[in-house]
Amino acid sequence: MDEILLLLLKIGAHRKPAKITTLELGAEIGISQQSASRRLGQLEEEGYVKRTNEGIGITKKAQEIFAAEYAILKAAIEEKFEISGKIITGLGEGRYYMELDGYRSQIKEKLGFAPYPGTLNIEVDEKWKKDQLMGLEPILIKGFSSKDRTYGDIYAYPGKLENERCAVVVPLRSSHGQNVLEIISEFDIRKKLNKKDGDKIVVIF
Repeated sequence: MDEILLLLLKIGAHRKPAKITTLELGAEIGISQQSASRRLGQLEEEGYVKRTNEGIGITKKAQEIFAAEYAILKAAIEEKFEISGKIITGLGEGRYYMELDGYRSQIKEKLGFAPYPGTLNIEVDEKWKKDQLMGLEPILIKGFSSKDRTYGDIYAYPGKLENERCAVVVPLRSSHGQNVLEIISEFDIRKKLNKKDGDKIVVIF
């Protein structure tokens, strides 16, 4: 993380533009005014800061990077993180796949529960959190073949949903968008937790 961005964050430039000169920036991080000016210019070109008459502000792009790195550090320290999102109607494919014994038997063995025949779909609030989840070590549910077709591998990420065990499942071949996650559990999540489309849920890993 760039030292100038960190300094600007510390002085609140993510809330409102900070009144600070490149001379002061350089002095704070131990570089010359010329070097500070050059690095600030690079950050502005890359879209991380914006300079106006009111001062120097941190852009949304930079704030998203801070948030992502914070999540990484938080997860490393606490060994957990969470993903929130709103429930949406899925494509109806989850029931079919969760009823296949080739998947069910592995899920029961590796995750410790027999999955309810269906998945809960959520649209995540921040796509970078899904990317962060993909960086964890998954439990592999291996693909298999039948007489008619071949079924691909599924990555499973065990978690908790309102203290109930669940798992996010990510098929290697998926019809869902980049900001959608599928969740499985041993029960019908909508009914047990009294949820409907548009409701927010939080999965903790």
